[in-house]
Amino acid sequence: MALEIAVKAAVGAPTILGDCPFSQRVLLTLEEKKIAYNTHLIDVSNKPQWFLEVSPEGKVPVVKFVGKWVSDYDVIVGILEEKYPEPSFVTPPQFSSVGSKIFGTFVSFVKSKDSNDGT
Repeated sequence: MALEIAVKAAVGAPTILGDCPFSQRVLLTLEEKKIAYNTHLIDVSNKPQWFLEVSPEGKVPVVKFVGKWVSDYDVIVGILEEKYPEPSFVTPPQFSSVGSKIFGTFVSFVKSKDSNDGT
């Protein structure tokens, strides 16, 4: 049975996928894991009533798992990983901290006014 997913439609083009990275991440996960799904494109400037009933905050994406709609994309991807473990997209523990200092270092570099401060 195919999962139901509601994602953002493109602005001014309700039949085309929109620019929501959260929706795209979930869709990519579904595609890579070869999980059947039915897509509902949501015009976020004119949300249908049924969508507001399943996502009262009006957030996308939402996926229906066993009769219950889930709206947090991290939770959705976690459920997909648990129910469909292959291929696995879990970061191995030995690599979980790779890149953790990059953002802070980058911010220091951008804010730096001294070219000799080492950033």
